[in-house]
Amino acid sequence: MILLIDCSKGLRLIIGNKQRIVANKSKPRLKKVSERLTVEIKILLDSIKKDYQNLSKIIVINGPGSFTGIRTGITAAKVLGLSLKLPVCGISLFELLRINYLKTKPKKNLKFLIKLNKDNYFAQNVNKSGKESEIILESFGVNLQYKSKEVDLVFLDNISVKNISRKVNDKEEIITINDLFNKTFKDLTNLSEKKYIPSPIYVKTF
Repeated sequence: MILLIDCSKGLRLIIGNKQRIVANKSKPRLKKVSERLTVEIKILLDSIKKDYQNLSKIIVINGPGSFTGIRTGITAAKVLGLSLKLPVCGISLFELLRINYLKTKPKKNLKFLIKLNKDNYFAQNVNKSGKESEIILESFGVNLQYKSKEVDLVFLDNISVKNISRKVNDKEEIITINDLFNKTFKDLTNLSEKKYIPSPIYVKTF
C-alpha cells in the first residue's frame, strides 16, 4: 500500500495500491496539522483494516503552500520512512499539474497557477522545451490579465477561476484541472526515490 501525504493546505491523505485509490481523507480547513497528522493517518489505516506494516512507499507533497504544513508533512514522511524502512518520495503540486496536462495536451508555453487566497496565486512558467521558472507569488485582483501571447493558463481547480474574467485569443486557453491526485495517482506510485526527493518548496507569501 502507498501513502500520500499532502499538508500544503490543510490535510489530504490517500492510501492506495498500483491499481487504484483505496481510501482518502480531505480536511482543507484543518488547523494544527502537526498535532493531527499521525492520528489521522492511523484513523485512515484503521478504516481499511490496515496498519503501518502494510505500507510499501510514502509520497509527500513538497509544496508550495503552508510553510508549517509543508515542513510537517515532509518531516512526518521522513520519520515514517526511516522507522518503517520504506522509500519516501517528494513531488510538488506543479510537477503533478504538468504530468496531468501533458497526458492530453501538446507541449506549449504554460503558466501554472495554484490559488493561495482570494487574489494571490503561486505561479510557475514552463516553456515548450520544458524549462521551468522559479515559483513566485502573483496577485491578479478581480481580473486576470496576462499580456504574453500564446500562453495557456493552467489552474489547479475551477474554484480558482470562478471570479476571474479574461479574454483569450485563438492561441491561448484557460485550463482547469480537478481531482489532481485521482488523475495522477498511478503516476505517483511509479516515482523513484532517487529522483523525487522530499525537499520543501517554500515561497514567501508576505
